[in-house]
Amino acid sequence: MKRRKFLKYTTTAGAAFTIAACTNRQTTSSSSGQAGSLEDIKIAILTWVGYGPFFIAKEQGFFEQYGLNAEILTIEDSASRRTALANQTVQFSISTLDMFAIEAAQGIPATCIMKLNDSYGADGIITTQDVSGIADLRGKSIAVEQGSPSHFFLLYLLEREGLTPDDVQIRYVPTAGDAAVTFAGNQADAAVTWEPYVSQSVAEKENGKILLTSREQLGLLLDLLTVNSDYAQSNPEAVKGVLKAWFDAVAYWEENPEPSNAIMARGLGVDEQELAEMLKGTKFSDYDENVSYFGLNGEAGQYFEVFPAAQEIWLGQNLIEKTVSTEAVTDTSFLENLYS
Repeated sequence: MKRRKFLKYTTTAGAAFTIAACTNRQTTSSSSGQAGSLEDIKIAILTWVGYGPFFIAKEQGFFEQYGLNAEILTIEDSASRRTALANQTVQFSISTLDMFAIEAAQGIPATCIMKLNDSYGADGIITTQDVSGIADLRGKSIAVEQGSPSHFFLLYLLEREGLTPDDVQIRYVPTAGDAAVTFAGNQADAAVTWEPYVSQSVAEKENGKILLTSREQLGLLLDLLTVNSDYAQSNPEAVKGVLKAWFDAVAYWEENPEPSNAIMARGLGVDEQELAEMLKGTKFSDYDENVSYFGLNGEAGQYFEVFPAAQEIWLGQNLIEKTVSTEAVTDTSFLENLYS
């Protein structure tokens, strides 16, 4: 099995890309009538368990229940997903929060409407035994893939501890796997990577340890659902239908994990054992989690702190030339009015 089927952050190389459609799925009958009366939508994902509930929503008829005929397209290349969303080949697409911070600054016509999942231990920082906290990384060499979620994770945690990139020695490597190899080979004091590299590297290195993982730092490494901005303005009920279908699918998964896992494995093209491994590092986001994360419960929403922080981090790394208002690229009204 290819590595990118385990790891959501890896993209294919080159301009060509493959679109695999989720079609011919058996669905339950719908109160919305015949398929011809349904609104056609397309959702772009990549091969990662965090998007699995879309396949549950498809197979269990949740999209149809809300008047939608949904097609799920697997587009592994991030640039191709952005292009498809911009020209409305697809109406909805996934993105990590840190990547959406770059996309928004680049003017991609996308609006964030929902949090899909958290990395729940799938990502981590590995170090030697003498490091007990982020502050102890001062002066240390750290291997990381530039411009990746791992890079954002590192810089965010350093900044929160009062450190800057100049306070450590960052060693850029091509991939997260290379970061792990660099650390295990004693060419760096620490590395930021993801599973299974986190566990493998610590096991291989005599004095290695896991400093922390995304399980203890929820709300930083996560996936969002974005929608073409023009489409959202013209089709608010379709947007709400997608959100409802997702939340219904997450609830179905919680109540029926075994059949749900089988559905997701088929949709993603992985076997159920591989899916089970991926699920260990993923936490699906339900409606209540979204209400909390976007601050719709009267409290400060973490999203409105992390997103601008990500933009400032990328601006400082010269990966973007400007920042944009968080509110300008985020629409929480769909969540606010979802069940009213």
